Amino acid sequence: MSQQVKRLAVLAGMLGVVLLPAAHRAAHASTSAGQADFATQVAEYVRAQEALAADDFEGAQTALGDLIAVADDVIGPLARAAASAADIASMRSAFKPLSELLAGRDLPFGFARAYCPMYDGGSNWVQIDGPVRNPYYGSEMLTCGVVDAAPGAHMDHSPRHGGRVFMAPDGFHHIEGTYPEPGIFRLYATDNYREPVDVTMWMGRVVLEEDYDAATDEFIEVEAAYLLPSPDGAYLEAEVGDRPLPTDFIAKIRVVEDYPEDRFDFIFTELTSDAPVLTVPAPTDVPATLPLAERIRPRIPERTLDIVGGIDSRNDEIAQLIVEGRFTEIFIPALQSKELALALDQRAESLSVEGRNQVRIAVRSLVRAAWLLDWYGDLGNKQQVSEAHDVFNEAVEGINQAYDGAGAR
Repeated sequence: MSQQVKRLAVLAGMLGVVLLPAAHRAAHASTSAGQADFATQVAEYVRAQEALAADDFEGAQTALGDLIAVADDVIGPLARAAASAADIASMRSAFKPLSELLAGRDLPFGFARAYCPMYDGGSNWVQIDGPVRNPYYGSEMLTCGVVDAAPGAHMDHSPRHGGRVFMAPDGFHHIEGTYPEPGIFRLYATDNYREPVDVTMWMGRVVLEEDYDAATDEFIEVEAAYLLPSPDGAYLEAEVGDRPLPTDFIAKIRVVEDYPEDRFDFIFTELTSDAPVLTVPAPTDVPATLPLAERIRPRIPERTLDIVGGIDSRNDEIAQLIVEGRFTEIFIPALQSKELALALDQRAESLSVEGRNQVRIAVRSLVRAAWLLDWYGDLGNKQQVSEAHDVFNEAVEGINQAYDGAGAR
């Protein structure tokens, strides 16, 4: 029995659902019309979701066929549309309407909704509650997204021990690095609900010095210290020696057994304190009851050149945040720039044909880079953040060139 099927069977047992052979499922579905019936459909759907996340086209076809056998009149047609796709790219596109439908409903225990901002303007899906398994990108970007989220939501990155908090690439664990006293680096972990995680079995190290090899485009570790668990499993700790401030630590850990090793860049300008602090400043000039996406939405200036200037200033702000290691704060200027760029795109008609095309190409590049900055900023990988900002910065330069001397109002 595969690991996926085992997990689904466990969940089904917790729900009191019997996963019958395919030949009997239709009869079972017709005789039990309640939460158990919907739970069975969700379990079959998740088999397809996990197959797509594993780039398994035939496995997804089989799972969707099994879903069709038990589906109701609303879910069935959407499942058939996905199952009839000729290739995995078409199936992923057709999988989205089915996923959005299920993600909008109350889910059975053990399942969670997830959201990817990158695919098709933002897409939801349903999966087993745990690390992100993106069905839209598969191995290309398996961990792109967040669990138990909605479009416009932003995860809680407030520290519990006075350090800096990043989201692990699995989309489930939060990693907090602290520098509580000279020579000691500690790393704490919480789950998606910000409950402490026992890290006794985790493995990792802190890289204190590395060199970049241009020939292989890889970083070579020069000096590192092992991260060892505390006796109660509350944190990992490494002895890093006496280091002058400001200082930076590169934590490399394996959070989930079948995931690759993750990298987190922590930059400290001072020793950390256990006093709780907020790393992301909350906007104060808008009602707190609004969703965060609305609270950070910028006002669109009347003058086009003021929009260009707003994008430019936010680009400078992002560059400074990267220098200071405040990666989880990048999402505000990045997403505000995205909104300004989209507004700018609507005014490009005042430019020449060449300028118009240049702006529209730059806007598309900036929008994608803004999403990447939001995502990579949460992950705390300085290399990925810097590479995304390079693309973002190039797009901003393209916009500036198009409007330089254009006389736009």
